[in-house]
Amino acid sequence: MPSDDADALATLSEEELAATLALPSETLAAIERTLVDNPRSTIEPAAATSSDAPGARALDGLDALGDDRAQGILASLSMGRTLGEGGMGIVRLAVQRSLGRSVAVKTLRAEKVDRATKLRLLREAWVTGALEHPNIVPVYDLGLDEDGRPVIVLKHIEGASWDTVLADPSVLEGAPRGRDPLEQNLRILVQLCHAVSLAHSRGVLHRDIKPENVMLGRFGEVYLVDWGIAVSLVEDPSGRLPRARENPGIAGTPCYLAPEMLGIGQPLTERTDVYLLGATLHEILTGKPPHDHASLRAIMASALTSKFTYDASVPEALARVAQRAMSRAPADRYASVLELKDDLERYLEDRGALALASAAEARLVELEGLLAGEGATGQRERVYRLYAECRFGLRQALAASERCVDAKRALERAARLMVDFELDHGTAEGASSLLAELDAVPEELRARVDEAVERHRERVKKLEALEAAHDKSLGRRTRVAAASILGAVWSGSPLLIGQLFVAEDFTYARVYAFNAFIMALSGVIGVWGRESLMRTLVNRRMSMLVLVLYLGQIAVTISSQLMGLPVLTALGLYLVVWFLICSSATVTVESRMWPAAVSFFLGCVAVGARPAYVWWVMGVTNLVLIAAVVRAWGSFLLDRPRFLGGPGVERPSGPRV
Repeated sequence: MPSDDADALATLSEEELAATLALPSETLAAIERTLVDNPRSTIEPAAATSSDAPGARALDGLDALGDDRAQGILASLSMGRTLGEGGMGIVRLAVQRSLGRSVAVKTLRAEKVDRATKLRLLREAWVTGALEHPNIVPVYDLGLDEDGRPVIVLKHIEGASWDTVLADPSVLEGAPRGRDPLEQNLRILVQLCHAVSLAHSRGVLHRDIKPENVMLGRFGEVYLVDWGIAVSLVEDPSGRLPRARENPGIAGTPCYLAPEMLGIGQPLTERTDVYLLGATLHEILTGKPPHDHASLRAIMASALTSKFTYDASVPEALARVAQRAMSRAPADRYASVLELKDDLERYLEDRGALALASAAEARLVELEGLLAGEGATGQRERVYRLYAECRFGLRQALAASERCVDAKRALERAARLMVDFELDHGTAEGASSLLAELDAVPEELRARVDEAVERHRERVKKLEALEAAHDKSLGRRTRVAAASILGAVWSGSPLLIGQLFVAEDFTYARVYAFNAFIMALSGVIGVWGRESLMRTLVNRRMSMLVLVLYLGQIAVTISSQLMGLPVLTALGLYLVVWFLICSSATVTVESRMWPAAVSFFLGCVAVGARPAYVWWVMGVTNLVLIAAVVRAWGSFLLDRPRFLGGPGVERPSGPRV
């Protein structure tokens, strides 16, 4: 019955279900009653009866040993207290006098003795005795007692069954303290894999692997016990083991069963025990067997579906191991127990790296939640902190173990998140550098980053051009040279004119001549330094202010002449023009020009009070202008050897003011 039809179990009548399982109705009813009383009890195979011809031959061979052999076994033993009782057998502590050691003696209960139960017990002894392994209980002797019951002498294990230790680790005296329980249980499971792998190499299938059938010793011993329903995958001429293909009925512990163990699917193979080991791992991880149900129908449905999910408390790597081991189709499981063991050992080796990766992935989940919300823009520092913590942890995990493929995928996922974040917030260069974290970059993402980087570069070019346009250091020497020459002329000329002429004798014609001289000189300087003076916004503004100053002077001169104002009045208005131009330069170009603006303001007041001193006031205020220029751009004095080296010549190194 495939898993897709598992739901159909609910529609089957009791007779149809019994027919499906190839069981008599009475046997099915007995199984269901057993499940109610003890859901983890083992279902005995129906084929283990006296009609088993090979088994009968094996029994006959044992009977030939005679009673003397049985008496010899009992004679060497001093029987002690009862260690445990089951449905068929009883185990007692004894002392083997010849060696002075404690042993366990297993026999059948008096009321359960028949050929089928004798064969069941003896087969367990035969298989255990044939499989010599550190994780399989040694059989010291085998025979019959005076009543013809089998007597098996086994190593006495001082410890407890694994299922009781899983429920309460303190029950095992001498158990290691402080070790992580998950690691400890996984190491026990690895040892079971060794024992099962040996059995498979001998063609033996256990069929009832579960924590209850594992004994743990006080000193770290691990034993897989109860081989009573084991079957052979190869021909056994001695008849000591039944053939797997000749035992198609349901057998084993229902809450651990592989689908094919229901007897209605594929034949039993080594991968059946792989499933049971996976079911044991499932119980380690969840605390419950995989088919933890009260009814046979629910157990069958769970087994036939064999689809298991695990919550976040289960390490993802172990969840994958359990899911693969318990795949519904045997072909999808591990091909051998050794493959399962290797994955468990790899997990144990990589556990430190996996713990790092797990902690880092928790940060990644937090980062994803933050970026998915509306507040990520305002928490940029937190975004980068989470990413840094996540990235560091994942890289440490990969450095510890290259097999941490989940860490590698998580690292790429984190990088993608941050690339999108950087793109959304306009930091294209950051997004571009993050692409290096990705092994395979989607074309769409690369195109987005390349486009953003190109836009960023264009913005940078514009900003650099704007910065250069406002850089006062560029063309500084040319600007200082031009301002100094013109300032010297403006300062010296009025002082010279004040010496040569009486103020009242100075005519408008001479004013026009003075302006023409100054403008011609400015034109020569402009041609000489045109490249540097047009290079930056500062220089262009200064050049335009000088031009406006000249135009203002001409406008004042013409207006004053047309209004018939005295020449001294027109010259006094020049100071007003200079004050306005210098104030504009202070506000728009260079704030350190304010002393010159103040001096021109005071000059306007002085000329208004004493017009005859206009030339002297002009000279003094222009000297203040030169001083302000030197203060603002005065490092040109340090560059005297190259001061007239040509327009645009800059020092190759050193600070620029």
